[in-house]
Amino acid sequence: MNEKVQTKVKLYMLSGYNFAKRDLFSESDPFLILRCGDKVYDEEDNYQIDQRDPNFYKAYEFNVEFPGAPVLYIEAYDYDDFFGNDLIGISALDLDDRFYNKDWISIQ
Repeated sequence: MNEKVQTKVKLYMLSGYNFAKRDLFSESDPFLILRCGDKVYDEEDNYQIDQRDPNFYKAYEFNVEFPGAPVLYIEAYDYDDFFGNDLIGISALDLDDRFYNKDWISIQ
């Protein structure tokens, strides 16, 4: 466990479900920002108009080192031209916790 392991983490973002409404007269226009250490994927240019259940269908790669991998953050925003983007929600994945979890290790 003291030995450092360099690896790639690949995250597949498929779909979002029941995103909170942040616009007054329509559904939100969601997009994602993904952060892990110094690597950031900002998908603001790919926002989806009036989507409560957006489909993303994208893969993202992060180079990390175990132990000590940074937390992976997935942030969902509502795009807004006039008043600034609104945060819909955020999720944080502890990659070290996943990498060293006995249930994950047992998967062949």
